Amino acid sequence: MPLTPNFSTSQQAGLPSDVIITDTSTGSDVDIVERAVYLVDYQGNYVVPTGTTTDYVLWPLAQSSISINCLEQDTALTVTVNWVDSTGVTLYTKTILSGFTLYNETFYYSLTQGQAAVGNPSYILQDNQFFQNKSKLRVLIDSGDQAITLGYDITSAQECYDLATAMVTNQNIYF
Repeated sequence: MPLTPNFSTSQQAGLPSDVIITDTSTGSDVDIVERAVYLVDYQGNYVVPTGTTTDYVLWPLAQSSISINCLEQDTALTVTVNWVDSTGVTLYTKTILSGFTLYNETFYYSLTQGQAAVGNPSYILQDNQFFQNKSKLRVLIDSGDQAITLGYDITSAQECYDLATAMVTNQNIYF
């Protein structure tokens, strides 16, 4: 049965700089020897780990997943995986748009933990600035995700992620 290329993307709690890609393809092709992963941001820049001299990351066929340490903040990426033969010719390719939001999600969760740690949780809810800003942060993260899933719109997604990141970077003002 020929290969039907497919993959998923994810992140792991505690490792917000990592993009995890898992091959979920079905079928097989004996000519495939390796995969190449291309990560491209909304401006068309290739995103690769520090020290990488190519626009892509090689992904050995023996590994069902690969973790690529390449992010510095929440980022929307066009992810392309090429399944290649021994001469480097692409036999199959698949591209998806993904949002990687673990930096801001981790901060958001820390706000929730802070609420729980306060002796009087209703006090936090009465603090309009805190609650309004926490709500804004949630809306920005979710809006970026919706731009990807509903609109396949990398630019709008990144704009939302950048606004959320600005709130986190300036947390002394907002929280």
